[in-house]
Amino acid sequence: MLPYRPALRFKQGEYLAAAKIPRDIQKHIEPYFIIPPPKERDPEKGRPLTPDEIAYQTGERIGKHWPLYRAYLDPQYVLPALRDAGVRQMFRIAQARNPKLVPVVTVSQLGNPLWRQLVRPVAPRVAIHLPYEQIDAAALVEGLRAIGCRAEDVDIFIDFTGAPFDLPDIASSVAGIMDSVASIAPWRSITFQGSAYPTKNPAEEGKDILVPRREWSIFLQAMAECSIAPERMGFSDFGADCGEINFPKKSGGKPIPHSRYTGATSTFVVRGAGTGKHADTMTDVFTRLIESEHFSGQGFSYADRRMWEAAKGHSSCGNPSMWREWNMAHHMVRVVRDLGAMVGITFADGPVTTIAEQGVLLIES
Repeated sequence: MLPYRPALRFKQGEYLAAAKIPRDIQKHIEPYFIIPPPKERDPEKGRPLTPDEIAYQTGERIGKHWPLYRAYLDPQYVLPALRDAGVRQMFRIAQARNPKLVPVVTVSQLGNPLWRQLVRPVAPRVAIHLPYEQIDAAALVEGLRAIGCRAEDVDIFIDFTGAPFDLPDIASSVAGIMDSVASIAPWRSITFQGSAYPTKNPAEEGKDILVPRREWSIFLQAMAECSIAPERMGFSDFGADCGEINFPKKSGGKPIPHSRYTGATSTFVVRGAGTGKHADTMTDVFTRLIESEHFSGQGFSYADRRMWEAAKGHSSCGNPSMWREWNMAHHMVRVVRDLGAMVGITFADGPVTTIAEQGVLLIES
């Protein structure tokens, strides 16, 4: 079964979702965590973290929420603030909590002596983040020499952010790009990374909309067309997030009450009204979701059960970080189930909540 390597901002909603999904799902996920820059508000602290706090808290949170399985850690957005010494400290703490944590380096940073110090002793020793429009064979080969690694020990993430996923023949172009990267060196693995989700919320206030999962259908077609063996491939989207990883210059902003619910072929976006209390608005959002044909049922994931309970008024509708967590948890379970279905692997449903006549909430396995 192909690994799912979602590119996730290392924020509370994301790492809590990854931590709470069932163990049999977690085993097929290798998160690609992206460390936000210091200007991002930290929900646990209620303020942006200092560079020293980022170095320490990242390791502590990885140890708490993702201690057992492989993950990738991309510090490119925080490197200017932490500098080499801070990044080195961050990986020292994080890899002490999870030795399977793989450092991610951009092509432009391969010549920095820092990365030769950070590569792991066993494969995958390091991963390289490679934007699809910046493929430079000579730079990659020279970069391997600089960090002292064989290609067989290196994972490649080809980032298709900005690619015209709406073009009819784009999958063939994606397959060609992946083959061209594979021809440079015998990489340990090559992962497609990208999303066709809009960069802004596509639903109008109080309305619903379906957004096709173009990145998924394109990946499947490209995988069929390219010459890379399936066991050397991986799939990476941005979870239930926007179509590009972009940290705004100013932190904050009013959260939009909505749900992004991933289905087999589309994402069902349910947006709340623009006025009123968040609790009332999100009760309406979750009610519209669970009453729709797109709802997979309470047992699909713990997030589905929580959204069902919120819609029924038997638990809190949460806060923006929790909405994000539930969106992410459902999405990751959906993708792993989709990847499993390709090779005949299925996953059991989880417990569901029932309401007794007296109004008592019961959870049934």
